[in-house]
Amino acid sequence: MTKFNRIRRQVPAFFKALKNKNTPIPAKIAVLVAIAYAVMPADLITDAIPFLGWFDDALVMTVLFTIANKMIPDYVMENETKEVIDDINYQVID
Repeated sequence: MTKFNRIRRQVPAFFKALKNKNTPIPAKIAVLVAIAYAVMPADLITDAIPFLGWFDDALVMTVLFTIANKMIPDYVMENETKEVIDDINYQVID
């Protein structure tokens, strides 16, 4: 699995891990802060500065998700990642 696909599957798994009772509270806080930092208008470097503003968002989120990933037990992330739907094939029936 490529690194991009692994990350693409892990981000939704972090959301699912928030609801898991075996996820430590500091890990839940790290995930929530990463999400809040991405959506809040207050930044270390404003997003009005092209690329540099986006880079600090990506850097902060990467660091916080990495910290959370180290705190969440492996079995929790494995279970939550398995539950993430990778691709959906569907057919519209008239």
